[in-house]
Amino acid sequence: METDIDVVMGTLSPYLDRLDAILRHGHSVYETYSPEITLDHDASTQAHCTNRHALAEAHRVLDGLPNIRHIELRGQNLWLIETANTVLRFKKTDEDGVSSNYPTSQAQAFDLGDEIPGLPQQPTRVTAGYLLDATGLGYMRSQISLPTNRGAMWCAAIIPVATREADEAAWYEVTRQSRML
Repeated sequence: METDIDVVMGTLSPYLDRLDAILRHGHSVYETYSPEITLDHDASTQAHCTNRHALAEAHRVLDGLPNIRHIELRGQNLWLIETANTVLRFKKTDEDGVSSNYPTSQAQAFDLGDEIPGLPQQPTRVTAGYLLDATGLGYMRSQISLPTNRGAMWCAAIIPVATREADEAAWYEVTRQSRML
């Protein structure tokens, strides 16, 4: 499994604009819900609804692309990008790229690198996530992170194609540095 941020993000670069669009789509659809409906939603419900819209968009955008294969394993939706030997999942994440919901056994297996039927040996596992502002309403960024059993090894923000300079990279690292005690 590759863990170097430059290598992983380099192999994912051809897909970053699509992944950003998928994540933004999920949030955009949720924003169209009427306030009378969202009033009853807690953060978990909002994340679930947004994720369902992102997953539907991921099927529309990614399924049928060469070298990308969707795998559903006990309710967990994964996309294997064969040319990058990378498998990804879509989740709401915090600023460190860590999924903020209670982890299921499937999510824990994904994070720990446990064997998952249908995947090649030792694929890089990443989370394609989105970060909302403190209000839970404003979309801050789409990001890719490398999960571990203790959080994320690193996190990279995707620069939207509409705001990116012609020669600018499609991503930048946003991993927070922890203080040494």
